[in-house]
Amino acid sequence: MIIVISGTPGTGKTDIAKALAEKLGWKLIELNKLAEEADLYEGYDEKRKCRVVDIEKMEMEISKLGGNYVLESHYAHDMPADIVIILRVNPGELRKRLEKRGWSNEKIDENVEAEIMEVCKTEALEQGRDVFEVDTTGKSAEEILGEIISHLNIKNKNHKKQHKT
Repeated sequence: MIIVISGTPGTGKTDIAKALAEKLGWKLIELNKLAEEADLYEGYDEKRKCRVVDIEKMEMEISKLGGNYVLESHYAHDMPADIVIILRVNPGELRKRLEKRGWSNEKIDENVEAEIMEVCKTEALEQGRDVFEVDTTGKSAEEILGEIISHLNIKNKNHKKQHKT
């Protein structure tokens, strides 16, 4: 089974994905690290000053996996997955978090706009993904993890009910 943690940069993906993988006893795959290690890039974005991940190559790497994994990245919802968890945050809080990272105003504005427009959620839904959305605003990692685990437990119970013979 593959669970994806996705969302706009600054929503808490890394911390929550690590906590979820630890709680479940699953392996965590941080897609940006995998892209670096396996050189899964298709180019460089001069405007944003960053490398561009080749989504098709990344999908091929993920499709080779067996077992249970938690995938984490702002594009993780594009990967093969059984469930997609989209982390959300109030745009004002997101701006503060990204300012603390020292990001440029242009990069902050672009990400705040992406959060307002629900880009990650919309992309996942357009792909027919099973999406669970969690607002991280003002919540501790434990509270967020609790919401996710509760959802997974309910989903698992419903799945078992549907498949009883």
